[in-house]
Amino acid sequence: MTKNALLKSSKFLLLSWWLLASFAVPADEPVRIGVLAYRPKPQTLEQWQALSKVLHQAIPEREFIVEALNYDELETGVDSKRLDFVLTNPGHYVHISYQHGFSAPLATLVRHENGRSQEMFGGVIFALAERRDLNALGDLRGKKIAATSQDSLGGFQMQAYEAAQAGIDIVKTSQLVLTGMPHDAVVEAVLSGQTDIGFIRSGVLEDLAARGQLDLGRIKILNMQTSATFALLSTQLYPEWPFVALPSVDRELAKKVAGTLLLMGPDRIPGIEGFTIPADYNSVEQLLRNLRAKPFDAVPLFTLTDIWQRYPTPVLAISAGILLVVLLSLSLFSLNRYLAAERRRVREQNIQLADSEYRWKFALEGADEGVWDWDILSGEVFFSPRWKSMIGYEPDEFANTFEAWRDSLHPDDTERVLQTLSDYFDGKNKLYWVEFRMRCKDGRHKWILAKGMVVAHTPEGKPQRMLGTHVDIDKHKQIEQELRQSHDALLRSNVDLEQFAYSVSHDMRQPLRMVSGHLQFLERNLRESLDEDARQNLNFALEGAKRMDAMIVSLLEYSRVGRKTQQKSWIASDAVRDEVLQFVEPLAAQCQANIRCQGDWPILYASRDELSRLL
Repeated sequence: MTKNALLKSSKFLLLSWWLLASFAVPADEPVRIGVLAYRPKPQTLEQWQALSKVLHQAIPEREFIVEALNYDELETGVDSKRLDFVLTNPGHYVHISYQHGFSAPLATLVRHENGRSQEMFGGVIFALAERRDLNALGDLRGKKIAATSQDSLGGFQMQAYEAAQAGIDIVKTSQLVLTGMPHDAVVEAVLSGQTDIGFIRSGVLEDLAARGQLDLGRIKILNMQTSATFALLSTQLYPEWPFVALPSVDRELAKKVAGTLLLMGPDRIPGIEGFTIPADYNSVEQLLRNLRAKPFDAVPLFTLTDIWQRYPTPVLAISAGILLVVLLSLSLFSLNRYLAAERRRVREQNIQLADSEYRWKFALEGADEGVWDWDILSGEVFFSPRWKSMIGYEPDEFANTFEAWRDSLHPDDTERVLQTLSDYFDGKNKLYWVEFRMRCKDGRHKWILAKGMVVAHTPEGKPQRMLGTHVDIDKHKQIEQELRQSHDALLRSNVDLEQFAYSVSHDMRQPLRMVSGHLQFLERNLRESLDEDARQNLNFALEGAKRMDAMIVSLLEYSRVGRKTQQKSWIASDAVRDEVLQFVEPLAAQCQANIRCQGDWPILYASRDELSRLL
């Protein structure tokens, strides 16, 4: 076999293998999305067909098919796992979520109704406008009510929950006529007179009117609710429909679909603003639990907890009665003995308390502290003899009232002391502790330290009785004042010393720098003519000058802490300049610097020594 023939045979085998492989790997199945058709299926399918195009454009490797289904068809598709994604009402979502273990929704629908974005919706209770006997929720009893299904959140459960809160069980007191989807069938049942009342979700009546299929003047709304988003509303508002991925859907595909929905702009789907982050559907779940609707419709075991929840008042009354009888039976025998023992204990406690209080007052009197005992409610105060003698009074001379004590306070201290007392009563301070001046009998004022605490309260928790002491601290205050004056004098002395050190160090450094500069001139000019001893002596002098300059610099830096500069005044800056040039002349010559001054130098308002240091 030739080389060309062998090459052709190899290409043919490779092509055959590729064709077989392509037939062996099937293409991805289309992604199916089930949408609950609360309006006619053709209308629902026409509206949501655009969703498949939006998803395919964002995820071109997959095909998407939208199906409009009623409740039974939607549940069958979920049970058989024929559907991948579901868009349904929140009540139905909670139901199938509990059955199949769905995770949280990927997104929440945002509709465009009445010129606004709607993330919430509600239920509507309506009747013919000519029915004067139908006006409030109480009129629902015994009437024929049309609804699509008892599983419909906006078409039945919201209305049933509103009625239940008004004490009406719709299922038991009314005759339900279930029309099935769409909600248009409910409207037709009411308009034709087949039923008295209709339950539908919000937005349906407005849509039918916009299409020219309904005259809103023919109907009226029961239990009308005020809403900024819906003109026709009978219930509370609940989150809009969730978009849910079945547990079997690939996670990456679910992420891409969720991202596409959240990024989708308005007007891509008729009547739909777009999607937003998943809403909180706990309010819907609570509604279903209260109605015992699916999936919470199973009859629970009647436990003691249920008895307590349904009949708390009778249970408490019966339990209290039984407990009271038992307690009375057990306590009658020992009640008298207990009361006698309690009386003895209280009497002994009062004796101990009085004895302790007496010893406490006696000890404080012996410690040269005055004692006061204030009945806050009556305003009467007991002042001990030492307390009165502290300010020059005899035991029977000072009035035993709170007002007498307050009037004896120094006018400059009264407000502060009363505020401290008020803060203590309010709990801002743990202890009443304050210093103030009191007027003595001879008219002079004496410094007092007062301490105290509340020892009894009223049943309402207000302060009733307060005990405390007064200590004479007048001598301490005088010593404190003398120490403060000595401290101020010492501070002034330190300031003067700092100013002196600064002035001396600054003035000494200028001639020292001239000495150091001239010594450097001598070293440079006479270096060759001096013998070894002379050069060494010259170096010693130069090094000594440098060390002294460093010491003066350190003293100058230390003196700058807290110093005061010369007073500012109008000075000629050229005069300060010439003075500075005299001191830097040796250093300029050493560095071979050429300093030139040009122009007119101004007259400045400044401190002369600060300007000199600056230059």
